[in-house]
Amino acid sequence: MVAKSLPALLLLILPLAQVCAQNAAAAPGYVFSVTVSSPQQLEVVLDRAEDLRKLFQPGDLGKIAIVLHGDELQLFQKNNYRSNQSLVDRARVLDQDSIIDIKACQTMMRMLDIEQADLPNFIEQVPFAPAEIERLQREEGFTRL
Repeated sequence: MVAKSLPALLLLILPLAQVCAQNAAAAPGYVFSVTVSSPQQLEVVLDRAEDLRKLFQPGDLGKIAIVLHGDELQLFQKNNYRSNQSLVDRARVLDQDSIIDIKACQTMMRMLDIEQADLPNFIEQVPFAPAEIERLQREEGFTRL
């Protein structure tokens, strides 16, 4: 009885396995909601993004969006570049290599008195971090971490 049902079972499992493989290959990505206050804490976030990239093939993982909406925005201000150069340069390289996509909350920027021109060009600015995180989840299928 088992031998006769095994081929039928395989016929049912094979299409399911193919669908799972296609879904894994089309993984939309992950979004980090970031509010930290020190360069060391932000380094941990960048480390985690790099670790995710190392665990998966680029097509399997999808994109990694990092949405900044706290004091860490000040670390990226151009007038703070000299003291945070290694952090900013590392983030720039990760962004340019399409490992991460960094976004900055303009609402928090206003609260911190940061002008749009004060941040490096590689950082995309979004109106409101919570709305952007929700949009990434709802419209693009991102998983929040």
